[in-house]
Amino acid sequence: MDAVASKTLWVKLHDQIVGVRCVPAISSTVKWIFKDNLTGEPSARACTIDVSVQDDGLFSLSSRNAETVSDLTEGDLLTFVMEAVVRDLVTDLASAVALHAGAVAWGDKAILLAGESGAGKSSLTSWFSARGFDYLTDEVVLLTDDTAKLLGFPRALVLKPGAAERVAEFPNFRNEITFAAGEHTLMRPQSATRSPTERSQCGLIIFPEFKRGSDLKIHSLSSAETLARLVGCNLNARNLPDGGFRAIAQLARKAPAIGLRYGEFGQLDGTVDELARLLLEGNQNADQKRRFLSIFPRREGAAAEPAQKEKTFPIPAPTPRKEPRKLTIGMATYDDYDGVYFSLQALRMYHPEILDRTDFLVVDNHPDGPCSESLKLLETHISNYRYVPSNTRAGTAIRDAVFEEATGKFVMCMDCHVFLEPGAIAKLLDYFDTNPDTRDLVQGPLVYDDLTKLATHFEPAWRGGMYGYWGTDERAVHVDAPPFDIPMQGLGLFACRRTVWPGFNPLFRGFGGEEGYIHEKFRQRGGRTLCLPFLRWLHRFQRPMGTPYRNIWEDRIRNYMLGFHELGLPTAEIKEHFRELLGAGPADRIFDDIEREFSISVL
Repeated sequence: MDAVASKTLWVKLHDQIVGVRCVPAISSTVKWIFKDNLTGEPSARACTIDVSVQDDGLFSLSSRNAETVSDLTEGDLLTFVMEAVVRDLVTDLASAVALHAGAVAWGDKAILLAGESGAGKSSLTSWFSARGFDYLTDEVVLLTDDTAKLLGFPRALVLKPGAAERVAEFPNFRNEITFAAGEHTLMRPQSATRSPTERSQCGLIIFPEFKRGSDLKIHSLSSAETLARLVGCNLNARNLPDGGFRAIAQLARKAPAIGLRYGEFGQLDGTVDELARLLLEGNQNADQKRRFLSIFPRREGAAAEPAQKEKTFPIPAPTPRKEPRKLTIGMATYDDYDGVYFSLQALRMYHPEILDRTDFLVVDNHPDGPCSESLKLLETHISNYRYVPSNTRAGTAIRDAVFEEATGKFVMCMDCHVFLEPGAIAKLLDYFDTNPDTRDLVQGPLVYDDLTKLATHFEPAWRGGMYGYWGTDERAVHVDAPPFDIPMQGLGLFACRRTVWPGFNPLFRGFGGEEGYIHEKFRQRGGRTLCLPFLRWLHRFQRPMGTPYRNIWEDRIRNYMLGFHELGLPTAEIKEHFRELLGAGPADRIFDDIEREFSISVL
């Protein structure tokens, strides 16, 4: 790119700076998009996004955190620039929690509008702006500490087709500049935008859901339900020592929350805006406001809108067992055909040297679901593949079915959305050849999405609703370093001799409680828990479309109590941690239910 013809615009959010090096043809538009966050202070550590013009007049975009994208029209380019700026601002952010959310302010208080993509955050943010609320952001909100104060990123609003036409009719958007960005429309409201460094105390959290034709429905949420939802909005959990859970937990406790479903903007006028002002202007504390919001049902009642019965599909027959091989590579799945497909094909494409010594096993934990037929059909394309339907148990314990159905002397169990470095499985087979009678559980370092940083183990301590948090042992930096003991590790990938697998507690339910538990179980049976530095794996954590299965605090806490009790470990810290995280009332109700069910003392 011609340096004279290009100009770098520096965009700042908190302590992160990203440069956009662009040609004059689009620099004024980029300025308009990020005008409130432009700075003249480039950082030596700043990531730069390069925009260049191709010979055919189209554009290309490149940055260090993504592959180059070419053949972009100007409209498409703006969408990619905005996505790249947000991504690069968040990628290395380690001093604040970044939430995928919108936000508006009223006086010195703010409303957080959180939820998955497509929930209607930008539309609702626009509507609040038209009702006199100050625009803070429609994309990223930072929690810089645990005081529940919000810092917005006030870029231009990004509106989807349909919503853009309706928002353009709002008084503070009429006659304003707009830009087409692919299928989206970029707009800015006339209402005041706060300083990009000004934080506002969160006074209300709304989880919107726009559904055309729906009636207006509001339901209250407990702090525990709020926390569970907000965790799914965390964009940079991996960068933070506790995954950002403490700051998110404090936000969930300090601000009341509601779920909001609506079918048109007219339903909100004089109702939702007045409710929001009432809560933001009142002097009640969060618990008193939740008490007030209890006039709305906790969940939508079946009488108001009958639940649709889930469609079921025929359960395919299991693939017949085949000749055993040295290593069974097994995975359990629940409606994640894409994860299974790409993981299996990556194994076959990038590890061809191991195919004659391995077989693939897929345990389908939703065999009457929409993915079952496609999972079954993979047997026609992959000769050493076996499909097994299994719906007699669910959650963490389904991994036991992998070991029960495996035929190899050794089993490598992996999540159905994991990649391994080339050569890693061949080295694992060599390791088992050298240690044929091993009683150990072996794992390897998790590779972060930047393909550079590693996490070799979990540190055995309580943080953010989990026992264990990611840690790194420098002994794993060299791929050929010798194995070393670790206290525990995430179970995205692990391996052992099939006959020494100790199994999960059969009373486990749902998800959570498995890390640490299974490691201690190996140790109590005379085995070790080892990190093999060469066994490096990459895990897909983000689920932008949501998870198709239930993942709730009650199941997680119950599993911890059961597992610790089984292993003879003290349980007092479990109660102490979750009382601090969820609040004494909600946590004690869960522990009381567990104690009544199993008569386990939690003292």
